[in-house]
Amino acid sequence: MIYSKKLQSQVPVSIEFSTPPVYEGKFTKYVVKDKKIPIGHVHLTDTSKGVIVNFIENMYPKLYSGFGKIADQIEVEHCMKRGLENFEIVSDAALNSHALHYLRGKRFFSKDVEDKIKKVIAMTPKGRKFDTKFLGSVAMYMPEELISKYKELIKKCPLLIK
Repeated sequence: MIYSKKLQSQVPVSIEFSTPPVYEGKFTKYVVKDKKIPIGHVHLTDTSKGVIVNFIENMYPKLYSGFGKIADQIEVEHCMKRGLENFEIVSDAALNSHALHYLRGKRFFSKDVEDKIKKVIAMTPKGRKFDTKFLGSVAMYMPEELISKYKELIKKCPLLIK
């Protein structure tokens, strides 16, 4: 489910995935849809320890909120479908997304970066967008506590049916 700002309620989503033949077993592209309309993408590269998140995009941020949580669940569920029990999910925050990732529970490898993000969050008036583009591209990870939370959610409500 994703929140539709237009309908002001949760709407169901479907997930489709594809793996280009050349990348079989290494790269997967997930497309999140509201009915038949694509609303976002999640691109993942498999590693021996888990997954690297290459790209997530909410194509219509003015119409849908909560896409980051769907992306996080797809990341965890993808690793579980690969048969991994303990795994790492790593990515880079960029394009002014740092604070949103942090608020969703992702953490940065640099304590200095996290301190700067906390400061931006604290100083940004409610209803305004966080400005973290000055940080550039910064490596982050999903902590085990957050992975465990999604594992429990997936047991009750998986997104990846196939």
